[in-house]
Amino acid sequence: MVFRITDSDLNEIICERNLPPDFKCDHGIVESTSEINHRFGKATLNEVWFEGIHLNYGAGILHNGVSLKLESDTPVIEMHFNLVGSQEAYLKGSSQRFSFDSRQHNLFYMPEFEGYFEATPQEQISQMIEVHFTETYFQRLAGAESTSLDTFMKKIQRKELSAMSKHNMSITPYMEILIQQITNCNKQGVLKRLFLESKVMELFMLQMEQFESVTTEQATSLKANDIEKIHHARFLLEQNISSPYSLVELARAVGINDFKLKKGFKEVFGNTVFGYLHEIRMQEAKKLLLNDHKSIHEVAEYCGYQYVQHFSTAFKKKFGITPGGMRTV
Repeated sequence: MVFRITDSDLNEIICERNLPPDFKCDHGIVESTSEINHRFGKATLNEVWFEGIHLNYGAGILHNGVSLKLESDTPVIEMHFNLVGSQEAYLKGSSQRFSFDSRQHNLFYMPEFEGYFEATPQEQISQMIEVHFTETYFQRLAGAESTSLDTFMKKIQRKELSAMSKHNMSITPYMEILIQQITNCNKQGVLKRLFLESKVMELFMLQMEQFESVTTEQATSLKANDIEKIHHARFLLEQNISSPYSLVELARAVGINDFKLKKGFKEVFGNTVFGYLHEIRMQEAKKLLLNDHKSIHEVAEYCGYQYVQHFSTAFKKKFGITPGGMRTV
């Protein structure tokens, strides 16, 4: 499998990678880091691959606008998460253009391709992560009961360039936590492979749940304006986990009555308002315990718990381990 990045204007190869078929490797897992220092800016590219899966993540700064030619001689399914920055891509001979802003994601199938990536100068560092599946690996996931996935798989069978969703989806706090765990994993060898594969599957599951929620929205009796307000309510929940709104306050803040918010939130997201808030709190608590230097008391307070004992009980019920135990994992 050959993957190549070329400066379109100068016809100069910037990066070329010859990966083994199906990403197989003798030692179970391979890692590499590349530094790119070019006329358009600087970037660091990290790669990890093992049979069936290739991860590609990095960060860079663009001092000048750039047009890059991307080529691959093998079909791939790509989970794309654009963390910071904006860019646009399209394939040769296709009228479809794929644009990404910060905190957006989508899932793509790309047959053998010649494509182009374009971006304007950006003051902030751009960050992204891609997960590539081989067709063989992805076929293992095809048995799931999912309308969105079934439609996507049919396009793969026809070798048809496709995106899972017509519109990019927002990266959720859960997804951010998993992405941090993937990119910051310091395990080695087979343990790293097992860890990364499990986190990739969790990330894929969250993507599919979100794609399916779009199908639910399309079939719901709620008006488009109400659905937009319910999405805004979710955003407010995510931004205020320490001092959350009451149901009535949240409804008033987004301009909908509390009964419609309560019913509509469950219909659109498959969870109650406060069930979703609880999930956000627990995931944020886990992230802080693993990656931060806050005390357990500070984590409990940040997540909206007045008493550490109540926080510890809720955390253990969710993860099967106490907050203190999580710190020793």
